[in-house]
Amino acid sequence: MNAAVSVKIHSNIQQLIWNKLFTNVSLSAVTGILQVDMGYIAANDHAWNMTVRLIREAVAVAHGLGLEADAEEIIEKVRKTSEMSPNGCTSIRADIQNGRKTEVDMISGSVVRAAGKCGIPVPTHEFVVEMVHALEGKQR
Repeated sequence: MNAAVSVKIHSNIQQLIWNKLFTNVSLSAVTGILQVDMGYIAANDHAWNMTVRLIREAVAVAHGLGLEADAEEIIEKVRKTSEMSPNGCTSIRADIQNGRKTEVDMISGSVVRAAGKCGIPVPTHEFVVEMVHALEGKQR
């Protein structure tokens, strides 16, 4: 395999990972912190505003990595996911509920780490990672 093909494959894989990550870093983190079903996010203005901020920050980081991401398209996809899964329970929410360590470092933490490499501020993601870790230590 030549170097150009290898770079293209790596880029395509990164793009696929980030496409999945956009939903996880927004819905999973917010449902976990608020301890609500997925449908609550699109139905509550405050929860939705936080979700949109998380998406916009993640999109900025994806662009910093040279990936494609349309913020408005992703926002609409996440809204539909929330609305179509009104009783959906994310893994971060379930883990916090059950007193388990979450995968927030693999999800939102990956945005924070990538942002650091790109020099892009992601204050909402940093807050979310800290908040989820704080909740992990909470007694049920």
